[in-house]
Amino acid sequence: MERKKGKKRLMKKLRSRFRLTVLNENTFEEQFSYSLTPMNVIIMFGGLLLVFGSLIYLLVAFTPLKAYVIPDFTDYTYREDARRARIEVDSLLGVIQQQERYLSDLGYVLRGETPPDVSDTTSRQATEADLNYAISEEDSLLRQQVAYQDRYELEAESTREVGKAMVLLMKPVNGTVSNAFNAREGHYGVDLIAQENEPVKAVLDGTVILSSFTADGGNVIQIQHTNNLVSVYKHNSALLKKEGDYVKAGQSIAFIGNSGDHSEGPHLHFEIWQNGVPADPEAFMSFGK
Repeated sequence: MERKKGKKRLMKKLRSRFRLTVLNENTFEEQFSYSLTPMNVIIMFGGLLLVFGSLIYLLVAFTPLKAYVIPDFTDYTYREDARRARIEVDSLLGVIQQQERYLSDLGYVLRGETPPDVSDTTSRQATEADLNYAISEEDSLLRQQVAYQDRYELEAESTREVGKAMVLLMKPVNGTVSNAFNAREGHYGVDLIAQENEPVKAVLDGTVILSSFTADGGNVIQIQHTNNLVSVYKHNSALLKKEGDYVKAGQSIAFIGNSGDHSEGPHLHFEIWQNGVPADPEAFMSFGK
């Protein structure tokens, strides 16, 4: 009860009306008169405080004044430069680690010892892949049986030829073949000699799934295309696309270079993988000899 009475007394005081009168100091003539309550005064000053506070915030937030008002404020351009610098430092650290591993392995070789890690993951996966092209007796019998059953099925053969012909690839670069495809010797692509820093083009529309540096391939970029087709471009001097980028056929993705341990001059090592198996790029396009 006492609390209710106290609240009523407080509300009565806040709603009590007063008159604000402004008089002339010399003649005591009334110049201005206004009726108000304590509640009106509180609301008025609260509104003014909110308005002025909002104006001050907008002034500081959207003008150069924030650089002088906020301690240790860093401009957005400097923040972006710092972010890019951190990314470049991370990339350089990765390159330094790879070079240190290379020098460590070289030390093992010079001492006549076996390095604990001879090559990087990419080359190891390619070396250890099951690419045995020898045809067993069972495989030969199965091939003969399928050929006998399909000897009248002209549609199936024509469909396969049309499906392969539908994959029209552009040349990645105008160059001559210095080393042809040879899966038996572990060379899963063709080496194309071209001028250094000449643009490397995407052979087909697709999405970049790898854009990085490897010890053997240097600056490598891989593109996933339709029909479970993957194109690989190695030994570039610089990469223009990052992982996740979508590229169109004929779009520049890198520059011819001489990066990587397996490169002996400016050239492009170009590979085509279909359904996880390396294919001869010269079966899809013709290059100069």
